[in-house]
Amino acid sequence: MLRSFHPLILLGVLAWAPVARAQNGPVEEGTFVIRIGDAEVGREHFVLQPGRRGGLPGSTLRAEAAYPAVRPRTRITGVVERTPGLVLAAAQFERAGADPLRIAAELARGRLTVRLAAPERESAQEFPGGPDLVVLDDSLFSLWTAVADLASESGTSLRYFKLQGGERGTLHAVRERVEGGGTRILLSGGISGIILLDPDGRLQSLQIPARQLEVLRTTEAQ
Repeated sequence: MLRSFHPLILLGVLAWAPVARAQNGPVEEGTFVIRIGDAEVGREHFVLQPGRRGGLPGSTLRAEAAYPAVRPRTRITGVVERTPGLVLAAAQFERAGADPLRIAAELARGRLTVRLAAPERESAQEFPGGPDLVVLDDSLFSLWTAVADLASESGTSLRYFKLQGGERGTLHAVRERVEGGGTRILLSGGISGIILLDPDGRLQSLQIPARQLEVLRTTEAQ
């Protein structure tokens, strides 16, 4: 059951952490090419680093996407913090451009509170957190690393929450080995698709056929 909060408190609590390299060096770093059909529509750069705000243990994923990649009209940044047990602890999101938006999500006492601020609207809601909850977005695809981490050979049922639009649903993620040492993750339920990981467990591609979406890791300079 969602609970509403007074919108006037939002602008004071939406703290934003900029995308930057970790001082101690990233655990993982990469760039994705984002394609819809045959057209490249954007690029995303991400850094996964150890630790969380306040020196807490866990991990922090920082991502920045540009749409389109050349002369972008929209820039999107996101930060997701997880505990050592891979539980979602916090998330922040900002969209800059013609339709700006800020979102902050924080886990407290087992509940995830999500606060939104846009030029013409402010809102807040909360719902249960837990080890099966992941935050996703239709513009930042490095967030799918959380699904890859939680997928299992017997299949893992996950609840997801999309930052833009607030869509909530469930998906099932089944992990299977592929020839050459990589891993394929089959997605079904609320979102159907395929994630491919390299032999080191790094996300290499994401395909969501219903959207004609393909996200590919690239070695080119961003």
